[in-house]
Amino acid sequence: MLEKLQGLSLSKRILIYILIPIVMGIVLWKNYYAPSMAEIRGLEAKLEQTTKKLEEAKLAQKEIDRVNKEIAEIKKKFYEVSRLLPTEKEIPGLLRNVSSLGNDVHLEFLLFQPQKEVIKNFYAEVPVRLKLEGEYLNMEKFIKKLSELPRIINVSKLKFSNPKMEETSLKLKVDMQILTYRFIPKPKTSAKKGKKTR
Repeated sequence: MLEKLQGLSLSKRILIYILIPIVMGIVLWKNYYAPSMAEIRGLEAKLEQTTKKLEEAKLAQKEIDRVNKEIAEIKKKFYEVSRLLPTEKEIPGLLRNVSSLGNDVHLEFLLFQPQKEVIKNFYAEVPVRLKLEGEYLNMEKFIKKLSELPRIINVSKLKFSNPKMEETSLKLKVDMQILTYRFIPKPKTSAKKGKKTR
């Protein structure tokens, strides 16, 4: 083989020496490097997709954490508000407190009439119609004391009538409605519900 190469002209030998490495490079490129590059590109694309999915999962987890935090806050607020709402058993005691407050500030009850409850979502409005008689300043004290009770009580439909000056004070009648709220607990569902007996 070497003898044949030596028998060729110098220009042909140089051409062969140049072509052999080029041909070998092309063969190596096609058989090894090009497939490896394609595999690398495929792996890079998979890595990019996986990274994108991971970022999306992280964002989704952040959103889930945010929503869970909001739910916890809502539950906490609901619990705090529900503690301010008396239960059905506490309503008579609350109404006795209202009556006692009026008596403490020297007001005369002409009417103390609980009205029909109005059921809402998780609570019921408990209206009570009151007619009182006494000094104006005592009426103010009574309303202030109502606002200081640990339970929520709203005063509405306030009407003053028959004002009379007696010595140094103004005496009058007041017709009003107080509105308190009763917590309605969720009904407990039994685990046995839905099971069929044979």
